[in-house]
Amino acid sequence: MTRRTSKDYFYTPETPRTGGPPYLTEASPASARYQRPERLLANPDAIVIGSGIGGMGIASILAQKKGWKVLLLEACKTPGGSTRCRELDGFEFPLGIDSIGDMDPTVGRGLYRPSVDFLTGGRLEWAKMPDLHEICTFGEDKYEWFSSPEKNIEWVERRFPGEGDVRGYYDLEHRVEWWAWAWAVTKLFPLWVPEGMREVFYQAFGGAWREYMGRRVTEVFTDTLGYSPKLASVFSYMYGNHGRTPKHAPFAFHAVNLFHYRYGAYYPVGGPGQIAECIIPIVEQAGGQLAVDCRVKRILVEQDTAVGVEIETGETIRAPLVISDASAYTTWMDLVDPAVSERLGYAEKFRDIRPSPGHVYLFLGYDEAIDLPKQIFWHMPTYPGIPQYDLDAADDHYKKDMALEGMGGYLLCPSARDPVHSQRYPNKSTVVVLAEAPYAWVEKSRQDLEFKQSLEARLADNLEQIAFFNVPQIQGKTPVVRRAGVSTGCNPFAWEACSLGLEPSGDRFVKHTHWLTPKTKIKNLYLTGQDAFSAGFAGSMLSSRICYSALTNNWFHLLQKSP
Repeated sequence: MTRRTSKDYFYTPETPRTGGPPYLTEASPASARYQRPERLLANPDAIVIGSGIGGMGIASILAQKKGWKVLLLEACKTPGGSTRCRELDGFEFPLGIDSIGDMDPTVGRGLYRPSVDFLTGGRLEWAKMPDLHEICTFGEDKYEWFSSPEKNIEWVERRFPGEGDVRGYYDLEHRVEWWAWAWAVTKLFPLWVPEGMREVFYQAFGGAWREYMGRRVTEVFTDTLGYSPKLASVFSYMYGNHGRTPKHAPFAFHAVNLFHYRYGAYYPVGGPGQIAECIIPIVEQAGGQLAVDCRVKRILVEQDTAVGVEIETGETIRAPLVISDASAYTTWMDLVDPAVSERLGYAEKFRDIRPSPGHVYLFLGYDEAIDLPKQIFWHMPTYPGIPQYDLDAADDHYKKDMALEGMGGYLLCPSARDPVHSQRYPNKSTVVVLAEAPYAWVEKSRQDLEFKQSLEARLADNLEQIAFFNVPQIQGKTPVVRRAGVSTGCNPFAWEACSLGLEPSGDRFVKHTHWLTPKTKIKNLYLTGQDAFSAGFAGSMLSSRICYSALTNNWFHLLQKSP
């Protein structure tokens, strides 16, 4: 048998495509492929609420491992959650997927690729992004980040000689990541095990993961690793991945975000929408059904047992198992009877934890093929009177004073990252710029049309300046699509328009870990998705495997690389 190497796992233009569903294209977008079914599946084996990767993932596992007929209910008109794309005037713009790490099973943990291959039937291809994966800018200062600790150590020690223990950081990053296994186990304890006993286990085995959830990013960089304040800020450039500035973010979560790209960054061939195109047929082949534009009104609970759902039309569907991918907040505060949530102690939990931030966006679409970069750009906020590297002060000024002139942002060019984009959308190019947004902006935009229009115009102008600075080749070109707004809409029904579920604070991964689990106090009701495990695509995808282990009591399932 020939041993497969790293290059065998990734798309190359020279390799002909041998299988997989058709790509979404300008002529055949997702909005044209899906419509609400006239009749919903009768007597499903399970109902899954929400078709994010957590929902699609558990539906795929149940279809393949159990042969179950799963009814997958999606409130939006296209499936996928944050893997969806927004379709505007013949262009598509991803709503949540920019790049995924750990997709090469020959290096590192090699955990995510076997999982996503199983969920998609091995029909989803991945393209490796350049080793120079991200670029961050502080004013005119630019820093290049590689998917390689050694390459980063080399340039950091050259540009910041004697300003901190850089190699020590990468050792600590690895140690924090390793100890996360104990936190993952907390998601699988049966509810009959007293919470005090679960906490004793977590305290005993949480190691560096738990310790550094209680320590802040700036503190660890400056006090433990001896970084200069400037270098500490440079290493904090991707704080937008968790929505907390360096003085407030837990170091452990910051570190595992950086660790995620240690062995490369990858993009789904055919765009993020191709993920649903690969998974949904697997669910349907087992007799299941996807129902888009079908919002759930409430979960039916009888004698503390989930027995089905009621949708907005008033129709009820009963099933022996209900799994919610609609977030913990939506599940307990909107879908389950409030009296039940209060009695079981779930309602009070949300008085002590907040949602993650929402985002504003700018979509630019050009009717020409432009040679755009594959890298992701992190553009730090800069304001007169605020030190250039003081991220906390700049971010605070931006959000409190709505200081859009000088705002920061996060930029990617989806048309450049997808190697078959020119086949799917000939002679078209796309740029996306994102930035965090306080919920107050979202709420006022919904209530005040004049404010909404003014905010969108200002966002378009200022986010466009970020695009011009980092991608100068689009200057002087007129976009066919130039759309700015709040919020991005990857989950339009989320609590306070949040993008990452519950806030990824230290408390979420320590104090709240024992109730944010797949198994709930309501019999036959389970959670999947970001809140049941961790934020982002990878965390949501793994939540589907943890959910399956919880509902089958099969821990061995998690010890296998492939489900």
